[in-house]
Amino acid sequence: MEFQRFTAADAVAHEAAIAEHRAMLASALQAGNELAQVDCTADLAGLLTTARREAEALALLEAQLGRIERFSASEVSGWFWNAYATALQYNGRRDDANPAFARALALSRAGGWRRLQAFVLQHWGRSLVEQGSLDEAQLKFEEALAIRQQLSDPRTATTEKALAGLAGLRAGTAGI
Repeated sequence: MEFQRFTAADAVAHEAAIAEHRAMLASALQAGNELAQVDCTADLAGLLTTARREAEALALLEAQLGRIERFSASEVSGWFWNAYATALQYNGRRDDANPAFARALALSRAGGWRRLQAFVLQHWGRSLVEQGSLDEAQLKFEEALAIRQQLSDPRTATTEKALAGLAGLRAGTAGI
């Protein structure tokens, strides 16, 4: 089951963004810029996962696993681990996704990257719903909501929708 999975509003624009990010990754590879490679890989993988091409996303991310530890002080690493966890989740490897989400959350907390922290909590919450861990998912969504409200993030409504969907799921009235 997939709980409130994001779908790009404009498929054509989304495919254009994928092509653009492929070119950016190729440039980073050609230049030998390892941080840019990790950054571009995470962004491209996120786009591919949204396009339901999570197997391709996972392969790209796994190719960077040996490199990511060098950049743990960079916000890029947190985005990478969130993209990796999400790709694992949608490849049916939710048990492997949990430690990756935990790593993304720990990095975002340590770095003070609140926007990223809210993203990780939101994504992890969805994965936990899919695993049947509803209480833990609710805690993640509530924490994401608090951060998004503090930041006046426009994605606050998405988190409110997730909490409402979770409440409906508990009551037996929510569609997944």
